[in-house]
Amino acid sequence: MLKQAQVLIYLLTAMVLVQACKSREVLVPGYVHIKAPEFTVKSDGSQGAASEDFQDYWVFENGLLRGNYATPCEIPIQRNGKTPMTISVGIKRSGQEEERMIYPLVTSFKTEIDLKPNITDTIRPSFQYLPNTVFPFMENFDRNGVAFEYNPTYKKNGDTIIREKSPAAWDPNSFSGKVVLSEEGSILEIYSQVFKDLPRFTPVYFEMDYKNNVKFTIGVYITRSDGSVDQVPLFLAYESDGWKKLYLDLENEISPNPTGTFYRLFIRFSNNPEAPVTNPQIYIDNLKLVHLD
Repeated sequence: MLKQAQVLIYLLTAMVLVQACKSREVLVPGYVHIKAPEFTVKSDGSQGAASEDFQDYWVFENGLLRGNYATPCEIPIQRNGKTPMTISVGIKRSGQEEERMIYPLVTSFKTEIDLKPNITDTIRPSFQYLPNTVFPFMENFDRNGVAFEYNPTYKKNGDTIIREKSPAAWDPNSFSGKVVLSEEGSILEIYSQVFKDLPRFTPVYFEMDYKNNVKFTIGVYITRSDGSVDQVPLFLAYESDGWKKLYLDLENEISPNPTGTFYRLFIRFSNNPEAPVTNPQIYIDNLKLVHLD
């Protein structure tokens, strides 16, 4: 009788151990390698150049956020079989490193992957502007003249923007805008056309590529119905060795204002007289005001 009890105990213990081992089994993941993004624009030039700085992927698996990852990336997914995936691109909002977010004016990439244990699938997602994206302002310096006006308050002889096609341009085979400051302490301010009633409570962005060894400021003039004007600086571009991309979010400046408000983008360049740069080099390109219709 004692021996039968001991055998029963041994059997029960073995069953518990087997069950415990099964409960600790981990599903072997499949892997997805996501290449750098492909960004395309319309061939008719209505959306400008395919300029982007998408630094992050926001990856959704079965509709749930898996995480955000620096591009390109390889991620494990603890699932086998056909799995729907959605990938969105991320930007640094208004150039701020700590404000990374999905860019709301660009499509998401959707696919289905048949995941297998320890097998890596490779995809290269492609993105475009959303179909209802509009471009009320655009300057890529490929036409004669420039779309900006000079602020006469600061304009001096010799201070200007020229079109330059050179190895220093954003695309060496096309023109970029080069800012010319004639002397130490020069200030050159350019501003866009006037925009009336930009959409409220919806994403509005100013995109721009730049390369500079002199700081400059980007902002907006806001003219209210009573005639009062506010000059609002929004972004200070520090010196950079290579080309950088800015996605400047304007929604917070536009949404609080009533209809009938006028807006004008401005960029102010200045060679600081207290610490002047001997040979100021400022290039700008692919300027776009972008929002949804």
